[in-house]
Amino acid sequence: MKWILFTGTWRLTNTDVEQDVRKAAREVVTRGDGVLTGGATGVDYFAMDEVLKVNPTASHLRVIIPARLENYIEDYVTNWCHEPITQKEIDNLATILKHIKKINPASLLEMPYKTITQEHYNLRHDQEVMYSDEVHAFQVNESTGTQDTIDKSAKAGLPTTHHKKYEI
Repeated sequence: MKWILFTGTWRLTNTDVEQDVRKAAREVVTRGDGVLTGGATGVDYFAMDEVLKVNPTASHLRVIIPARLENYIEDYVTNWCHEPITQKEIDNLATILKHIKKINPASLLEMPYKTITQEHYNLRHDQEVMYSDEVHAFQVNESTGTQDTIDKSAKAGLPTTHHKKYEI
């Protein structure tokens, strides 16, 4: 099985982004490969949710988060709960991550940090690239985090599928 990294914006999405991510995730899992994400809102959430619809045991899903789950959710609530991210999106993210951890603990890779800085998010990008065989990129408005992952993937020689560069 190959692991396909789904990278993209966590902040600003629309129905085009969501539909494209869900379609691509479904295709990856249906052909027998796995989806890897960074466990964020937006693109990562859409990918995780779609994989679970096709693969309810999460055996074809790997999620890497930059801290222990409870610290990660706390960081979202404390630092990222402002426009355009809503409390509902954070609650949905917490629910899906807890569900993944419950049904298949091996699918959720928690980095050992309690406090999260930008450096920890960048380290997560390194881990994502290290565990991936190829990349699907859904970049919105020149997202710098997505670009960081794209750049690291290119340096590692991973094949990358750039879906549309979305402007929202």
